Amino acid sequence: MIQNADYVRAYADRYRDMFPVRLASIAAIVLVAWWILGWAWAANFAFFQFGLYMLLWRVVQTARDHSEAPDAVWRLHRWTELITLALATHNALYVLVVWRIEPNYLKHLLLLLAGNLMVGALQVHASRKGFIAAVLPPSIAMGIITFAEASWDKALQVSVCVFVLAVIGTAWRQWRSDRETVELMVAVTERSREIHTALAQAETDRAAAERANQAKSRFLAMISHEVRTPLNVILGLTEVLRGRPRPESEAVVVADMADAGGMLLRLLNGALDISKIESGQTDLQLAPVDLAERLDAVARVWRSRVEELGLTLEIERQGAPEHFVVMTDEARVEQVLINYLSNALKLTPNGTIRIMARALPASDGRIDLDFEVHDQGPGVPEDQRERIFQPFEQLDAGRAAGGSGLGLALCRASVEALGGALGVRSARPQGAVFWFRFTADRAAPASIPSFSIAPALIAPDQAPRILAAEDHPANRKLLTLLLEPFGVDLTLVENGQEAVAAVRDQTFDLVLMDVMMPVMDGVEALIAIRAEQAASGRPPTPIHMLTANVFDEDVARYRAAGADGVLKKPIEIAALQSVIMDAVAVDA
Repeated sequence: MIQNADYVRAYADRYRDMFPVRLASIAAIVLVAWWILGWAWAANFAFFQFGLYMLLWRVVQTARDHSEAPDAVWRLHRWTELITLALATHNALYVLVVWRIEPNYLKHLLLLLAGNLMVGALQVHASRKGFIAAVLPPSIAMGIITFAEASWDKALQVSVCVFVLAVIGTAWRQWRSDRETVELMVAVTERSREIHTALAQAETDRAAAERANQAKSRFLAMISHEVRTPLNVILGLTEVLRGRPRPESEAVVVADMADAGGMLLRLLNGALDISKIESGQTDLQLAPVDLAERLDAVARVWRSRVEELGLTLEIERQGAPEHFVVMTDEARVEQVLINYLSNALKLTPNGTIRIMARALPASDGRIDLDFEVHDQGPGVPEDQRERIFQPFEQLDAGRAAGGSGLGLALCRASVEALGGALGVRSARPQGAVFWFRFTADRAAPASIPSFSIAPALIAPDQAPRILAAEDHPANRKLLTLLLEPFGVDLTLVENGQEAVAAVRDQTFDLVLMDVMMPVMDGVEALIAIRAEQAASGRPPTPIHMLTANVFDEDVARYRAAGADGVLKKPIEIAALQSVIMDAVAVDA
């Protein structure tokens, strides 16, 4: 074994445990010697034995206190061996001298020698040499006395030799057991230290991970707000344009803009959902979706990029049109298709990219859906086909194309949330086929909602008074355009403080409150409004937060502060219309 500081401390502790018993036995021998032989013999035994044990104590204590020193093991072994030899030799010589001078006390001396042999053999020894040093002098003295006594017969002499060998053999086995015990103690100490170190490192890593997770949450919240704010304006103005009469050629362009913006929003939602994906808590938003129409929309949005790269995009569908209308999560399916298509564009130098979609009735009455994206890139080696769907895992070609390594991991999470499977196989004559499949319930084509800005059926005398608190000029303009067709009485303010003052001075049917505003943010304003209304006894005004920060913890915070609901940016026309109609119904 490695004789390290733990080894030195373990043996030093065992030596120290031995000292009280050993010193007590020496004191008893001194008293008996004084009683039988006189004070001179007792003093001689006490002087050498106690002196040597005090020296042994000092050596052991020094070795323990300096167990980290390079020579600690050497000091423990060599000095304890020498002192043990001195102790055993003095004891043996003491018995032999007394025997020669006072032969009448032979029985007493033999018992003393036998006891010394047993105690010396069974006491702590850090090495084999220490064990030999403890048993050799008393064994020799026992042999000298045994064979020097002419009155002893051979049987008695042999019995004494057998006794000595038995004591040595038993003590040897005990010494090996003690050594194994020390080795086990050292191993346990080392393992315990490793465990404590690992636990400390794990705690450090946990704290670092928690800080990183908090930083990630703050980053995602910032990205959510900063991206959704301009996207809110783009999509909102697109909806305004779609609601106005215009030539068909322009209407097609506006429709494509709306499709592209919607795809961008759904991709953003999927990317910001990474925390839930990591914890396996991906939520599905099931709704009727025409996947054939969605596939056409993806193709329209991406076709210009395909042509820009000098490639060709082909769409092939198998199945009746009504079989593509299913209950599923539109964003998840679209996310996988766009990621597959984006990878195919990055990796295909020339040729054709083909998207195949199949919708076939299943035996249980549901619809089996199968999508494939065929590219003409370098392909994926068979031993790498599972790895590339792990977060941040990429092939060299994907890394060279500038991928982040997250796209396929998000695809995997989305498809597994849909209860499906995905993978990749080789294409012929070259390239790869990325596929995914899942099963969904049927949906009636007429059940697919379609919202656009249109005047709500609100009588002029029932026009709701709405207060909107929004610091962003473009968003205030957008709200004016979006709410204009509904015939509402709209008041705009730029921060939470102005909103509190407006609600204090006027009566509103509905308040739309942005969250991140200067002077006073939306949550502070909400709390202040609720406090004033409670103090004055006024009925609470419906307040809906209108914000880009819509993580679960954010929504819970708004609700706890007193919000009646949350409208997320980009603004969903259907949700906005529903909130307005509810305000009119309450007012009526």
